[in-house]
Amino acid sequence: MTSKWVIGVVTMSLLLCVTAYGPAKQTYYYGNYRSCPNVGGYPSQCRPPKDCAVWYDLVVVTPNTGCKLTDGNPGTCCPDLPSNGNGAPILNVPKRVKVPFSIDTKRIENAIKASQTLSTCLTNTETCLNENKITIRPGSSSAAHSFFSRTTPESMKISRGALAASFAAKELIQSFGTEIESDQVDSTVSQVNLKDTSLANTCPVSPVCDEKTLRSPFRKLDGSCNNVRNPIWGQSKTQYQRLLSPDYAEGISTPRKAKNWQQGRELPSPRLVSISVVHDENSPSDSTASWTMQMGQFLDHDLVSTPTTTATCCTSDGKAMRPAELHPECLPISIPADDPFFSQFGQTCMDFVRSSTAPKLDCRLGYREQLNDNTHFLDLSLVYGSDDKTADELRTKEKGKLKINSPRSDHESALLPPGENPLGRPCSLAREVSGINPPADIKCFAAGDGRSSVTPKMAVSQTVFLREHNRLATELASLNPSWDDERLYQEARRILIAQAQHITYNEWLPIVIGRSKMQQLGLLPLQRGFSSDYDGNVLPSIVNEFVGAAFRFGHSLVQGNYNLFNQQRQKEAGDKILRQHFFKTQEVYKPGNLDKFLISLATVPIQNMDNSFSEELTNHLFEDHPAQRFGLDLVSLNIQRGRDHGLRGYNSYRELCGLKRANNFDDLCDTIPNVVRNYRLFKRKN
Repeated sequence: MTSKWVIGVVTMSLLLCVTAYGPAKQTYYYGNYRSCPNVGGYPSQCRPPKDCAVWYDLVVVTPNTGCKLTDGNPGTCCPDLPSNGNGAPILNVPKRVKVPFSIDTKRIENAIKASQTLSTCLTNTETCLNENKITIRPGSSSAAHSFFSRTTPESMKISRGALAASFAAKELIQSFGTEIESDQVDSTVSQVNLKDTSLANTCPVSPVCDEKTLRSPFRKLDGSCNNVRNPIWGQSKTQYQRLLSPDYAEGISTPRKAKNWQQGRELPSPRLVSISVVHDENSPSDSTASWTMQMGQFLDHDLVSTPTTTATCCTSDGKAMRPAELHPECLPISIPADDPFFSQFGQTCMDFVRSSTAPKLDCRLGYREQLNDNTHFLDLSLVYGSDDKTADELRTKEKGKLKINSPRSDHESALLPPGENPLGRPCSLAREVSGINPPADIKCFAAGDGRSSVTPKMAVSQTVFLREHNRLATELASLNPSWDDERLYQEARRILIAQAQHITYNEWLPIVIGRSKMQQLGLLPLQRGFSSDYDGNVLPSIVNEFVGAAFRFGHSLVQGNYNLFNQQRQKEAGDKILRQHFFKTQEVYKPGNLDKFLISLATVPIQNMDNSFSEELTNHLFEDHPAQRFGLDLVSLNIQRGRDHGLRGYNSYRELCGLKRANNFDDLCDTIPNVVRNYRLFKRKN
């Protein structure tokens, strides 16, 4: 088994390392000298720049760290890598303490029968909604959002089975009336093994790993068979795991509500929280380039893909729907009547559909879990796909290569192959934006993940990895003329995955969490040799709190406006405004523009990570500009997604991380002092 990072294969990092030290003006310091200076108080030596990425924060403030390698190429002076600590401690997650209620067979049978009735009702409701054309309006921001998180027939089937089990758990708890306490819910229903019931067909099927698979050096596309004893661990289309049990209103599936929700109290509207607490302030970083944000989105699309049902939850004119017209999986967001932005368009409702339900890995009855369509590993699912069918559609089946936009394109001009357009929206720019009539041949792109065209920068980052795969396949074919297409494809894929892993741990994580924290957690790459710290007892599934909350920090880093730069790093005229480019790929097709996007990513700074978010995300997300003048609010969607997933409040995670529980706003100043003031004002008003 491979370790969580791979040392030695780093060709791609030479392209990305231009961002390791932030904007171009701070990349290198050249000078005449005979030896390297101390860096951060440590002796240093001249190394390839990618070997110094971990020290980027000290290199940028140390004069004369530019040097020349023995082969004549430019290098960087930096110390040896620090030795790793003992690794992350195993979190002491609270165990079930309440004695569960005993459940008789009759009660279980009744609950399952009721769940099957509810499942039938759901199907009938969907049929009725479709017949009455109560569906998403093509071309709308909601249509783009639905396309972004769309499900597949296979995922839908898995999710509906899991939803039936969730219905059964809810019915079972309701059968006890008021006898059962909230902290007894999970321990009670988890006594039921669905394998012993008529819902056995909803259980996840553990893959069979034959000797050939186990001996193969190549990962399976769906992530299965990574763990010999537990081959389903990390597989695509399985549940996320949790740090803490969820805080669903009734303990099973109803989204989190106010503590006294039974008395009619509700949590404040996510949009009200957004406009009260979040603002748009230009605060660019003075040391970190946009590649940091873009690599974060790239990793997110590799690790996480949470599908939703395709449904509309608001009327076409942005009003609340009648209950009879509402899809059961809807959780619409209320927009205040005096909203400073949306009120001018008469919008009082924002679409939101709940994440698809996942069956529990142990096939026991329990609270609602969410489904990951991708594998849970850093394995470039977004490049290759998470299943054989997707992967096959992306391959040329010749010389191990992936398809590109045109067979006539050379390596230097290759783009992603054409894909489908998102629900009635053209992927070309409107004349009002580009100054020319929309070209008829502009398509969105196809990749291992359906989100590759969400922004031009996302498409560009995926194109870089596509080109690198094909470059590797060409080199391998030259070195190994006897290898067939399959061997070339798998070997190139294996190397590219290793490159992505190394870039992540060597260059991206040091910027995001810092060298000291990486050392403490045992995440630093090794100066020499290889790691053998694989632990087959660790469940590799992505953590729900990471999906629904923590990793969304990157939304604060997004630049709402940016420019392209030419080879001389000269800024081109005309701002690129994000709202104009959601699922618009026309700029990427323009000859020479891909390089300009790459230079822009390495030159334009990110926004600082703070409580500020661009209005391109809070008012104009997925806007079909200029046909629309408003979109969705990503901050509102994030808040609602946390409630949808049953994520607990901030205090619960303070305690989990060893901090004391906050009893007032002053107690929060040790971790989030910059946002406490806004929350105080919000609470006073509401």
